[in-house]
Amino acid sequence: MNNKKKRVLFIGSFKTKGKEGNVGGQMFACNSLINSDLKNKVDWILVDTTATTNLKRSVFNKLSKSILRLIKVFYYLIFCRVDVILAFCSSGNSFLEKGYVLKISKFLGKRTIIAPRSGHLIDGIITNQGFKKKVLSIFESCDTIICQGSFWKSFFLNELGQPENKLKIVHNWIDAKNYNKTNKIKTPINILFLGWVDKNKGVWDIFNAVNILKRSDYKLNIAGNGEEFQKLSKAILENSVQDRIEMLDWVYGNHKINLLNDADIFILPSYREGLPNSLLEAMASKCAVIASNVGAIPDIINHNINGKLINPGDVNGLVNAIEDYLDNHELIKKHSESALQTIQKKNSISIVEIKFSSILKL
Repeated sequence: MNNKKKRVLFIGSFKTKGKEGNVGGQMFACNSLINSDLKNKVDWILVDTTATTNLKRSVFNKLSKSILRLIKVFYYLIFCRVDVILAFCSSGNSFLEKGYVLKISKFLGKRTIIAPRSGHLIDGIITNQGFKKKVLSIFESCDTIICQGSFWKSFFLNELGQPENKLKIVHNWIDAKNYNKTNKIKTPINILFLGWVDKNKGVWDIFNAVNILKRSDYKLNIAGNGEEFQKLSKAILENSVQDRIEMLDWVYGNHKINLLNDADIFILPSYREGLPNSLLEAMASKCAVIASNVGAIPDIINHNINGKLINPGDVNGLVNAIEDYLDNHELIKKHSESALQTIQKKNSISIVEIKFSSILKL
């Protein structure tokens, strides 16, 4: 082992896919980072925290897995050389578990870096004062707080009073060269949703929009799974809209790439987000995108320039945005070209390597 390399204890999600077959944004981010050219400068020490499912788990299941992870972390801290602790985290108890590890690591004299990646974290801070105090305590022990965009940086700066020099913006990233598509528009127009099938992702807004859009010039695919999957599948049959909307379950690998490449329009009417990888993948695949004006999404979507922004819960706004594209195929081409250019400029893995090299002080 090269002792000149910086040794980074990385707490995150390192499975190649989840139990349901999905590849989440955090999973992709962690794996792409450790497999990037940073591996020539870093010895990664990995602690995997991938959840077995996004559905509810028993307290015993969560607690037992948490204890095993903590034992592993403290073994590394005590018996191995560790220069930096990097933690990718979501919200709730997951955030607190990793946050307290960072507090202890800081006490032991380690550099600590936290990368919050869930829009639910902001909700928790706003609605729960007790949780907010815990977040503040954790942030005080962090040398660097990675922000997914300017919205996150502004929130941590103004709502939590964090010093600006601790806040570093690193937009989510993908390897854009894995996506390749011509701008040939299909007939009917292919519309795609890709992600967890739950209320937060706006899947019922999609269903209601399809009920309004009684047109034959489009077909919508929902690729994913989650707590609303069965209810939504039943509603599609009961309302006789299966000719316009199809449920596909999780897709990954070449199947996902092909589905993105076949799509003309990508929709993500979420109620809260960080900066979703599925949106970046759709932009890299030259889709015209429609997404909610939440989280860091406005950092990459410039309304009516490289996509369309709608307010969360605005079904009529979603319908109007879809119709704008259905009625104007040249607009699809224009926005999709601009979307790809945005990804190449702001969200490539090479840009992220440079930013993490600086953050990790390599």
